[in-house]
Amino acid sequence: MIDARHHGATMIVPCIPATDLFSEAERELTAFLSAVKVISGPYQVTDAARQWLQVLDDVNLPNEPSEECFRKVTLTEVASL
Repeated sequence: MIDARHHGATMIVPCIPATDLFSEAERELTAFLSAVKVISGPYQVTDAARQWLQVLDDVNLPNEPSEECFRKVTLTEVASL
């Protein structure tokens, strides 16, 4: 757990062990791509995957990322669709 400060308030954010980061990212990406396939069709999945990975690469992840980090990537990408 890490102690995160947000607008003067303290909140505890659970950290994901490094061994689980890839699994969490994979779950988030899979859920995103499944939604893209349903909404936009299978031909959009490859482009959506590339864009999601680009956003992940562009995002400034904290030293101790949490599962919320990958959700932010998804939300950023959804907003650009």
